[in-house]
Amino acid sequence: MSMNTLSLSNVVFGEKLENDRSKIGGVNSLIDPVVNRLATLNPLWIFEARNMGSGYKVDNFVVKLDGEPLGGIGISYMGSRGYVISISNDRIGKGRSRSDSYRTSDADKAVLMAKKMFGKMNPNERIRKAKDAAERVVTRGAWNKERERQTHTSVVHSALLSWAESKGMPMFLEFIDKEALSDTKKQVTTSIGRLEVICTDMKTIERVQTEFNDSKTALVVKDSGKYLVKVGDKVDLYDDNTLPLGMRMKMGMLKLVEDEQYVTDVGCRVTSEVFVLLVDKEAGHEGGT
Repeated sequence: MSMNTLSLSNVVFGEKLENDRSKIGGVNSLIDPVVNRLATLNPLWIFEARNMGSGYKVDNFVVKLDGEPLGGIGISYMGSRGYVISISNDRIGKGRSRSDSYRTSDADKAVLMAKKMFGKMNPNERIRKAKDAAERVVTRGAWNKERERQTHTSVVHSALLSWAESKGMPMFLEFIDKEALSDTKKQVTTSIGRLEVICTDMKTIERVQTEFNDSKTALVVKDSGKYLVKVGDKVDLYDDNTLPLGMRMKMGMLKLVEDEQYVTDVGCRVTSEVFVLLVDKEAGHEGGT
């Protein structure tokens, strides 16, 4: 009759289980015979209990020799087969495509696999494992440093841009005018002019968007020579003669631009039949003919 597995001299408790030793009621019945036989056959191997599962039974061990991990012994769920024994280490995982462990319900097969595959790494395996670890550290180090660089670069660039757009702008313009290459000077001068126009357009677009969402604009729809005008919840019907003067003037300006174009302090032409007009605050619903 085999000796109680947890009482074997080379079976120890990991840090996680050390404080719960009094609660542990033994080893999971699937892996108990595997651990017991391997621990008896290999007295120099250390079997470190790592996890307490159902019924307060240990269901996972890490096997070590001279402090070097040789592999793991645990349980694994395999669908219709239920729980089975799992034998794992890098050697086993390297040779398998679907799983990184050898799984079986046969304790004898599990013991044979562990005896075959558990052992200290040979020089080639040590080099490969060291290379993988070094690659992870080097990659992570480069990634972390790049993220740190981007964080601080963003802070500096933000402050630099703030300065350049205020106190530094005259110095920059002087540099462009006197020292920049002709092509650069032309490009920057053109872009500065365009930026002024774009900023003005953006203000108009944002105002139209805000007031449209708040139902404060006039939505005008041309319909068979008539104008359906919706301001807030109110809808009115006008013709060319009764359309309020303010709206008539704005419609005239928007008819001169392309679809989806905005005109400052006027509104937006959606299509040739649909317009969004800004409503003068003091006039409310634009009136006058």
